[in-house]
Amino acid sequence: MKNMVHFTVLKVRTEAFNNMPLVETLKWVERINSQFANEVEFLKQFQVEHKAEINELLSEETIGRYKSVARALSVPYKTYRMEKDPELQSLLEQGLLVQSWSSLGSLLESTLQMFLAFHYRDYIKSDWFKWDEAAIDQLVAMLKGNFKTTLEEIVTQNEQLGTGGLTTEIMKSFIKKTKDILRLKRRLPKIEKISLGDLIDFYYSENVLRSRQYDKQDLHQIQYYRNAIHAFQKRTIGSWDELNEHAKVLIMLMVDILNQLPEIPYKLPIPAWYYEEKSNIIMKETKWFEYGLRIDTQAMDLPPGL
Repeated sequence: MKNMVHFTVLKVRTEAFNNMPLVETLKWVERINSQFANEVEFLKQFQVEHKAEINELLSEETIGRYKSVARALSVPYKTYRMEKDPELQSLLEQGLLVQSWSSLGSLLESTLQMFLAFHYRDYIKSDWFKWDEAAIDQLVAMLKGNFKTTLEEIVTQNEQLGTGGLTTEIMKSFIKKTKDILRLKRRLPKIEKISLGDLIDFYYSENVLRSRQYDKQDLHQIQYYRNAIHAFQKRTIGSWDELNEHAKVLIMLMVDILNQLPEIPYKLPIPAWYYEEKSNIIMKETKWFEYGLRIDTQAMDLPPGL
């Protein structure tokens, strides 16, 4: 609104955070992700709506697997550092990097899925991914009407002339796949079925993530390097330095998501593990980030320079 002052909270990375070595970064990824898993597991009992769906998505098995991946994230780099033979270390490096990026991408994907599952009620209210029902109905009618007739005429003409091109089999396959897409676009996908790329797009299109310290491309880069596990394809595999930088991106995302989880309901006793580890993470935040305010000049009747 014009003539009103709007402020944006700025979170600036400190030198301590920027210079944090990979060993330390991976240690804190494990601790923060484990805290997130523990909080979700504890807090889900207070969710009133859709308890069955939430409990199924956030099962003991799912959360346990998530913690296991977090604990295993540092193993490839530790293995790399422990190898004293430079030649063998060089031979192992690509494979160990692939494992590291795979685990980092898995943690990112699972974190986004778990947060959506915890907020299941809000997710199912979203229109993300779905197409307008009227548009879908029009496309379905077109497939049954003139468009299908035109395809059949092309097939008949090809058969009569003995030429290549569209065949009955190809036409049927095309129409089936098109109908499958339209059917999918009528509803939200199941959370456990959403790909990492689509999860990232969801979080940004729905404005869940608003940090200025990392962006959509940073998360898609983790996705890209994660796909290096398809070793036969031509891929660029990020270095240990890049792994460190993007593991820090995951730390920043995890801090943002932790801060969006609800508090323990009033008057209930706070578990020791919750208080102690939460306090440790908050203390680290004060060393990793500096906070300030910025005036949003676009929302004011002031020249941009003021």
